[in-house]
Amino acid sequence: MPKNWFQLSEQGAGKKRLILTKYIYQIFGEFPVRIIAFFVVLAVFLTAKERRAASEKFFRILNKKFIFFHSFIQFLNYGNALVDKFISFLGKLNPNRFELVNPDVYHGAFFVTTHVGNVEILRSLFQAQNMEHPKRVNVFLEGKACETFNHFLKSLELKLNIDAFPVEEISADTSILIADRLKNGEIVFMAGDRVSSRNTNKVYEADFLNHKVNFPLGTLRFAYMLQAPIYFIVCVKDGKKFKVYTEKFTTDKTKKSEVLLDLEKAYVKFLEKYTLLYPHQFYNFHDVFSQEN
Repeated sequence: MPKNWFQLSEQGAGKKRLILTKYIYQIFGEFPVRIIAFFVVLAVFLTAKERRAASEKFFRILNKKFIFFHSFIQFLNYGNALVDKFISFLGKLNPNRFELVNPDVYHGAFFVTTHVGNVEILRSLFQAQNMEHPKRVNVFLEGKACETFNHFLKSLELKLNIDAFPVEEISADTSILIADRLKNGEIVFMAGDRVSSRNTNKVYEADFLNHKVNFPLGTLRFAYMLQAPIYFIVCVKDGKKFKVYTEKFTTDKTKKSEVLLDLEKAYVKFLEKYTLLYPHQFYNFHDVFSQEN
């Protein structure tokens, strides 16, 4: 049976590897880190059979030819995205490389993110826009990733004003804290396209790329409950630029069930649009279509 993303063995960077990469970057610069990333990606691509199988299935669904080639490019892009993310948190990513395609006022916004592109690097951008009075960025991550992320930020000894929370441990106290922070103009990032390991039954089914796919209900319900402006967002690499696409959720419905239904439809439509535009930056290396098997 195909595994969910949280059942797959982690092959990403752990705490020690992140610290080691930081020192390599500080001593030798970006190019060696890119070279290391290439060989790590190559090794993962050749050995991570389930992740590669999920990637190849995705490109078959898109009716691509030369599946093996497309899959490797996707893996390679992901490796480079990790390097970009790493550089951004070191404060070395030039904000001028970002292009806000449809800019808006994001005061107190709840961003429902996707695994298309590299939205994580935007946390640094939003702070760079107002460095005198930077707004705190609140991000929800899977528990293990949250622990690694917080450890890495602490090792940087930089005042990035970023708080990471484990998505599996959202409580009433967390909700109150985040609601207050949104009212103070802070922003929140939370993915809307991965089912939580602790809430596999709390999902909604939607048509995605002409297939039935499960998406988590929790993110959208959490966003609705907080009564903040809701945006969908992706940040994709286009040449040397990072293009940021956002879409503000609006509805004329007032009943909770109808608002949530509109929110589900709008999010999946947004996700599908940018998945088709940037398929090699679709970084979901698990079989999202497995429930049809």
